[in-house]
Amino acid sequence: MFFKWINGEIDGFNSLGQKWSNFWRPKEPIVEEATVSSRFVRLFEEHGIHRNQIPRFFGNGLALADIETNTKLLPKLTPELLQAAADLFAIRIEWLEGVDEQVYPIHHFYKHPELYAEFLHQFVSDEECRVITKLVCSTNPFYEQDAVLVLEETFDYLGDEPVVRYHLCGDWVNKYWKSRADLAACIAITVKHIGFIKGFQTPTRIEQFSEGNGFVSKLYSLPYAFKRDWLFRKRFEIWNPESWTEDPIAFLDGVDEGDFGKASALERWLSYFDKGLMDTGYHNANIRSEFVSLLAKYK
Repeated sequence: MFFKWINGEIDGFNSLGQKWSNFWRPKEPIVEEATVSSRFVRLFEEHGIHRNQIPRFFGNGLALADIETNTKLLPKLTPELLQAAADLFAIRIEWLEGVDEQVYPIHHFYKHPELYAEFLHQFVSDEECRVITKLVCSTNPFYEQDAVLVLEETFDYLGDEPVVRYHLCGDWVNKYWKSRADLAACIAITVKHIGFIKGFQTPTRIEQFSEGNGFVSKLYSLPYAFKRDWLFRKRFEIWNPESWTEDPIAFLDGVDEGDFGKASALERWLSYFDKGLMDTGYHNANIRSEFVSLLAKYK
């Protein structure tokens, strides 16, 4: 009996202690599931538009009272309204509906950089459209999709702030010699039509963005790649994608498969040059000969 009483008291103290522990433990935030209404609001917020600005910017019959809460918003989200929002920001309606996690459709120009020229031309030909192109490459050693070419299309303004939609070009493995040459051709086409291209390298794996799974804002927030100097300090390097169109050594940096890969990459670069796809509008007459000279060293 004594031992039963002791065990009962211990159980009681344990139960009381657990209750006090639960009482003082900070409440964990309730995370809302990815409902259609929450994804709808997030879509606008990811593009710099506060939920209270959605009726003014988007319209489509929405009032401030409709977007006060996600619960009030849900009945207003007809298939037609969802499609209008998806079209506005060039994202997949399936993501907005909660069917899957792929936000953006991916445009593929691997092996067909000439089609990229046609794709880019539709934005450049629109005088009211302002386009900036960025190339993000991963320095991660794993063999995977490790580059994303992003077209930023400014299509409207909210006050003085631009509103941008994004177009992603993926399916690149920039370490692979074919893919490296094709990317270089797309870079050259971009420079010729727009005048410049921005870019940065990151040590983080980016295949999820190459497949459209994640907003561009998250892609741009990835850390920059760096090297350490002789004092073991981090040194962030400025990387200019345009160097792949004018400097054969920079073009080959990171290309794998040894001498075969490097020679094949140079040959493919020269074939695109002869087709006019490496014309940036700024090349001097010696650039082709520099690539030919380096190729001879790998033959």
